[in-house]
Amino acid sequence: MQLKRAHLIAGAATALIMASPVFAQPARAAQAYTQQALPLNAALKQFAGKAGLQIMFSDSEVRGKYAPALNGRYTADEALDRLLTGSGLVHKTVRGKVVVIQRAATISAAVNARETVRQAPRLAAASEPDFAEAGPAAGAVGIEEIVVTAQKREQNLQDVPIAISAISPAFLEKREITSISSLTSLAPNLKVESAAGNRTTSIISIRGGAQGNAQIYFEPSVGLYLDGVYIAKAQGTVFDVADIERIEVLRGPQGTLYGRNAVAGAVSIVTKKPSGELGGKAELSYGNYDYRRARGTLDLPAFGIFSVKLSGQMTKRDGFYDVSGNAYTDEAQAWDSKSGMIQVRAQPSSALTLDYTFDISVAEQQTGPVHAVSGTGSLAPYVLPRKRQKHLSFDGRNHEYSKNWGHALIAALDLGEVGVLKSITAVRKQHYRDALDLDGTPIAFAASSREIHYKQFSQELQLTGKTGRLNYVLGGYYFDDKGHVDNPQSYFSGLSRTEGGYGFTTKAYAAYAQLDYQLTDALTLTGGLRYTNEKKTVERHLTRITGAGSTVVIDLPAGATPPAKFEKVSPTVTLAYEVSPTVNVYARYAQGFRSGGFNATANTTADTQYIFKPQVQNTYEIGFKSRLLDNKLQLNVAAFQNDIDDLQLSVFVPGLSASSVLVNAGKARVRGVEVEAVARPTDRLLLQAGVGYLHSKYLEYIDNGVNVANNRTFTHAPKWTVSATADWAALKADWGKLNLIADLGIVSDYYSAAAPLKPTSATQTPAEATRAPSRAMLDARLVLSELAVGNAHATISLWGKNLLNEKDPNFLTDYGASFQRLIAAYFPDPRTYGVTAAIKF
Repeated sequence: MQLKRAHLIAGAATALIMASPVFAQPARAAQAYTQQALPLNAALKQFAGKAGLQIMFSDSEVRGKYAPALNGRYTADEALDRLLTGSGLVHKTVRGKVVVIQRAATISAAVNARETVRQAPRLAAASEPDFAEAGPAAGAVGIEEIVVTAQKREQNLQDVPIAISAISPAFLEKREITSISSLTSLAPNLKVESAAGNRTTSIISIRGGAQGNAQIYFEPSVGLYLDGVYIAKAQGTVFDVADIERIEVLRGPQGTLYGRNAVAGAVSIVTKKPSGELGGKAELSYGNYDYRRARGTLDLPAFGIFSVKLSGQMTKRDGFYDVSGNAYTDEAQAWDSKSGMIQVRAQPSSALTLDYTFDISVAEQQTGPVHAVSGTGSLAPYVLPRKRQKHLSFDGRNHEYSKNWGHALIAALDLGEVGVLKSITAVRKQHYRDALDLDGTPIAFAASSREIHYKQFSQELQLTGKTGRLNYVLGGYYFDDKGHVDNPQSYFSGLSRTEGGYGFTTKAYAAYAQLDYQLTDALTLTGGLRYTNEKKTVERHLTRITGAGSTVVIDLPAGATPPAKFEKVSPTVTLAYEVSPTVNVYARYAQGFRSGGFNATANTTADTQYIFKPQVQNTYEIGFKSRLLDNKLQLNVAAFQNDIDDLQLSVFVPGLSASSVLVNAGKARVRGVEVEAVARPTDRLLLQAGVGYLHSKYLEYIDNGVNVANNRTFTHAPKWTVSATADWAALKADWGKLNLIADLGIVSDYYSAAAPLKPTSATQTPAEATRAPSRAMLDARLVLSELAVGNAHATISLWGKNLLNEKDPNFLTDYGASFQRLIAAYFPDPRTYGVTAAIKF
């Protein structure tokens, strides 16, 4: 409904009167701004955050209007002039940093309308959420709106017709989240676990899609991106980034825009870029287990065309476990990590922006120890309960070292009406080594070590733009990688030893296009295609060593095995309908795939050279997104069905060495529902909740020629995931603000391996033995913020994690009958707590 002029006048005056008096007059010096073409409301909100302004406007005035891209140096007035080009709207600074957007005929009257402010309807506020909470009018602002780049262009989160969760800067900052390890349950049907004892390696499951074998050769099911750069392997993905702007979790296949190995979804980490203004933050934390962390960022003033930002952190912690009878250590799961990032932005012209990033992360630890929760023969005396123990005894080193580093250069060129051309060039490297006690007992039963060197290179070109009713994304992508692993193993007190290793390469090419066309003002049709061509090679050597000497079991040097080649076309189609300005519905079809390849860790030549096929997933999804009660409630619902062909499963194969191979087991169907809600019932209380439900079923599972679909468990697919968070501003005063925060995540039980529900032979292990029980993880924080310290502001936080002290295993590995029925269990971290002090300037 069109707002009356008097109401518009009063709304603008409300903003004027309620504005905080601490704001100074906005600087008129030109600054560097880069943002893509967006709907006008989203563009104004994003610009407000970058420029430090509060921009007030009426939703009805900006609805249906689009703003051009910003890419260059502008004063605030110049940038606003450009954003409002062709809209019929103008801007006026009415007080301090408060800007009113209105039609030219009404804005001058709005400045003088102070007498009728209490009768005013709400104007949308394009400002940071913390500002919105600073005054009595905060309740009128509603829920923070988040801009995401899930479809390679900037859009309001609620306007994107896919199932996506975005974790905002405020959420990340208050909870000190710096890596993906803290993401479990923050989005429906999302589960993130460490891979057994390797704490720098992740197993990310979205909607039941996961790669259970985290060996560096195998491909993940969820694509991980850092500032648009694909991180290809699960190993080494748990690294710290000191200054994250937001994290986007895209659920369902993202094959068109994100390509291979985003069959279950994608996780995108977006860092804060240099601002060109002096500022920064320093933070110190201390907690139990002698936990110490120092984190900092420094944003330097612009010099010439350059802006620079430095960030990093160092973390140390004693072990969670006391270890006896070990020649190498007296503790387990101690942690020592360092990470850093250098970001340089150059703007040679108003049309060209160059962003260079170097990041590095080094982590070293006594790994998470094994609990032998099952074992026969010599293992039997050392079997432990299925609860996390404090005191352990094992004989191996249990050490892990991971170094990951990379360079990225992103160039964005504004071509005017043609669009924005972006180039993303990146190289990443990894050096990893470990030495693991696989059985967790004082006897030398099973030990393994690895030395890994890995390198990847990627180049992507994107063209994004808009013409009339058509938005388009066109792109080309190239990727190659190379890795080598040395992996000696020893079993049965050294009676069975192997010296083994493998190497691999990948080359992949892709071209893609996605078009969004507005059939009407309310109805948008999206169509996309991606063509991928890839080639993989493998080399493998395996030697058995006994008292009688050594025997070569596999000798496949580079070039001995013909390469595996794959081609795939991945389509997507979406129909989105705007029921009203606050309610959207959509229907979507998307296809994704996980790459095929060789079983590089196999124990025979035939198994090594066997080529498993790509896993293909077709997903059908309907969704509903809404902003209700004057944007005090956001409710999103999605329902989906995944039809999976050539399902890849990791199967443990006992033999000369402990190894797993990937097989195309058959077909599966996963159905589910996801509900997300955000509510701000008062200006002091923010509530968020998410519920995910999965029903996973094999339609075909071929084992030795027999279909056992009704007698196998689906891995890493909990039926229920539930999250709930509450952030209550318990106290607001001139001297500061006190927030009480509680986060609860619940995951129902799930299986770590595709095991028989009812064993049909004496050598099989029942699925119940590898079932991880349901768990509830409760975290809480007390945050005292906005404490004035000269020209800076300080924050003090008291925090606790896993306050319920969950002790059940979250990952189990079954080594089978030939390894004395050994089942190795791994556990989440125990209860931790501490204090953090930070200062921001």
